[in-house]
Amino acid sequence: MKIKIYKSLAMCTLLLGLAACNDFEEMNTDPYAPVYDPEIIGATPDGIDIDYELTPSALKSLQGTESAIGSVFANLTYEGLYNDYQVTTNLTHDIYAAYFANNVSGFVTNSPTYGYNDGWSKRRWEHFYDNRTVEEYSQLIKTFWFCGKERYHNAFYMTRIYYAFLISMQTDTYGAIPLEYYVKGAMPTDEKVKYMDQKDVYDVIFKMLDQAITALHNTPSTAQYSLGENDKCFGGDKDKWLRFANTLRLRLALRVSNVDPQLAKEQGEKAMADPAGLMQNDDDNMKQTPKYSYITGGNENIYTLLYNWSANVVLSKEMERAYKEQSTILDPRCEILWWRPTALEDLNQTEPKEDMTKDFNGCENGETSLGGSYTTTYSPSRVFIKQDQKKLDRKHWWCYAREIVWLGYSESLFLQAEAALRGWAGAKGTAEDLYKEGIEASFNYYQIGADEEGQEKISKYMKGLKGLQAFKSGDREAQLEQIITQKWIAVYPNGNEGWAEFRRTDYPRYMKTPKGGNNSGGEVANGKFIKRLRYPDSEVSNPNLPKDVDTQGTRLWWDVADTNDDGGNYVTPNNFR
Repeated sequence: MKIKIYKSLAMCTLLLGLAACNDFEEMNTDPYAPVYDPEIIGATPDGIDIDYELTPSALKSLQGTESAIGSVFANLTYEGLYNDYQVTTNLTHDIYAAYFANNVSGFVTNSPTYGYNDGWSKRRWEHFYDNRTVEEYSQLIKTFWFCGKERYHNAFYMTRIYYAFLISMQTDTYGAIPLEYYVKGAMPTDEKVKYMDQKDVYDVIFKMLDQAITALHNTPSTAQYSLGENDKCFGGDKDKWLRFANTLRLRLALRVSNVDPQLAKEQGEKAMADPAGLMQNDDDNMKQTPKYSYITGGNENIYTLLYNWSANVVLSKEMERAYKEQSTILDPRCEILWWRPTALEDLNQTEPKEDMTKDFNGCENGETSLGGSYTTTYSPSRVFIKQDQKKLDRKHWWCYAREIVWLGYSESLFLQAEAALRGWAGAKGTAEDLYKEGIEASFNYYQIGADEEGQEKISKYMKGLKGLQAFKSGDREAQLEQIITQKWIAVYPNGNEGWAEFRRTDYPRYMKTPKGGNNSGGEVANGKFIKRLRYPDSEVSNPNLPKDVDTQGTRLWWDVADTNDDGGNYVTPNNFR
């Protein structure tokens, strides 16, 4: 890995001028530019704690930019995983989770059908290491630690929780990753950085969460620095950060439940036993709200991707089947999120004219024979092109102001449902009850019950729910399938999580490999699913690169079995080992 070297003190005076800037979007300099001398003394690769001191010049430089630290935190929690969303997430994770289908001929033979694109993998890699880690996280925790650790106590541990969250998605994308030094805000001493096995990465994440949760329960009496509006996730609310940390801990505990059941149970029960609790409602959702225009440092947000670029992504065939087959009636979330196939000129009206003669139609991954425009063949995302796109309206879900939920209340209920199914202590109900509550919470998030018609649809959907039959038997695997399938629907459009859970559990059963075979060049056998992204080519020269697993068909540590056999046939999972 090419280590990004910090620039000298030249940036200090620039950042000092930003201290009075209330909106980080108005920063008149590159928010990603390194801003201080990172010279440190005594750093070791071991552990997660800051075990070093700064040189006098580095400390002076850090103190010189302290007044602008809120803007750095704003960038960290605002950009998060959102930079270059299309190429880092949508054309990979979102499609591998089957949340969208991409039928653009220039893309369909690329990553959607498992073709490796080094530029796109490199983009995600660099956003995590160069932007999030080196330029933001490192600066934040150094400032919070060395410029007044008592006053910055809460801010320090909130930053650590957020970074643990980012680490989880980086390792679930690639497997083993470099983490030594970085996790404590230090720079590796050698460009040939070591890779940490995914098992050890998860150990680091659990340690970070455990430490942060304990620390936030023991805030010192010193008046705390307020992140306020610079915290784009929770507005500096400590209780919400605690509930997010506990819920994230439960999510990741379940992630390792097949490969290390004892560790999973231990971590999951700690998450549910913590007095701060798990997420309690949608106000606790961990989310990021996109800007009203293209994201600084990236090239688009999800609304732009869904419509301004001619409906590059449409309803997937897997989602269509789930909407139609999970109950005796159509899932009302479908009508909130998607249009029936309709001519673009009819949708491009002040009051769109949906073609009610057509049924919702999803596209198979790999389909290139469109037979018409995108919007008349497949269901595009439900947006009102002519309406004010900065105004939230449940009648057209997607707009410039719509948030992306990375971990939400509905998911927390499904996590508890699985925990209860596994017999872990602390779940607030039975697996069946929590399963139903998770579905209802998802409906509430989309405001489907805001009128009588919506309330009636919810009632009919719940009464006709086919998955309830599984809970009348003692078949835990059948019950888990229902929990994961409904969680997959609720987690949309978070492809990071949807893809990870599919690899872990092999649910939902709706998933299909690319139509006509894949374009992985033999890395992923035809009839099998992609399991990870390859490391960017910039890492090839690093002798520490784990080359034996650097193929897109190789399972991650927590992924214990292939979904399909060598003949491409679905294998009934065993998620209770």
